[in-house]
Amino acid sequence: MTPARFRWGALLILFGVLILLRNIDVINYNFFIDLVSFFPFFLIAVGIEKIFTRTRAELIAYLSSVFLLVGGVYIAYSGSYGGDDTSFFSTSTYRHDIDPSVKAIHATVSLDENDLTIRDASSSDLLYGRFKKYTRKPRIDYKVEDDQAYLELKGRSRNLVGGLIKIETDERSDWYLSFSKVLPLFLECFGDNADIHLNLSTTPLKELTLDADESDIYLKLGNMEPLVVIDLEGDESSLRLRVPTSSGLKIKGSEYRELFDEIGLVERQGYFMNESYDSLRSKIDVNLKDNLSSVSIDFY
Repeated sequence: MTPARFRWGALLILFGVLILLRNIDVINYNFFIDLVSFFPFFLIAVGIEKIFTRTRAELIAYLSSVFLLVGGVYIAYSGSYGGDDTSFFSTSTYRHDIDPSVKAIHATVSLDENDLTIRDASSSDLLYGRFKKYTRKPRIDYKVEDDQAYLELKGRSRNLVGGLIKIETDERSDWYLSFSKVLPLFLECFGDNADIHLNLSTTPLKELTLDADESDIYLKLGNMEPLVVIDLEGDESSLRLRVPTSSGLKIKGSEYRELFDEIGLVERQGYFMNESYDSLRSKIDVNLKDNLSSVSIDFY
């Protein structure tokens, strides 16, 4: 069997697998567009095949076809399995209108190593998402139970192929999200090696659980809810926390005592808080784990 014959067989298998995945609604029709954009890799693989055919290193000619098969499946699947509008080679968006029957949002965002920005709460969307080109798009699951909306955005870990085709652009984040400005938000966010920029000053956040190792975290909170509870940890991560001056701040985290003294927090019953904490209408309670590499806090 010649490398050329092996290549055409691999391509037939590739198209068969992708059409099968489309027929069972695993991916959308955008995989055709992604494969057209993948065409330069096809030319490179054929060139490698021609160079090494009938040489002592002919195995490389066969491996070029394996690369086409694996790379084609990866790009089509990673770009077009998150919804009808997703595509690896283009910016994709997701929008879910506010449901009048929904009273609160419970969102789980699993970043893996994607960068994230959340800001600009919306009056008409329950969730708006924009995912930049040349990135793996998340799978988004949505359901409503007992007037509560449950959203899960799940990315995938980087693997060898994903690392090879990752392309950096000038856009700030891989994922950009905004939630409703009228529905209370309970948010869980997980990731590693990410740039996480959370401007939640206009979002009615009630609870935030954030676990991100080796990440840069920016967190700006608002005063739209009477009590906001934050649970934050990240091994070797840096945190910049911004809190409105109109909110009471109470923090648990004895490792950062020097910082708390600098910003005027006093210790009471194992917590550090501003002196006006009890008298302010809006309160923010923060639990900081001691594995962060750096922490800064300022009032705005």
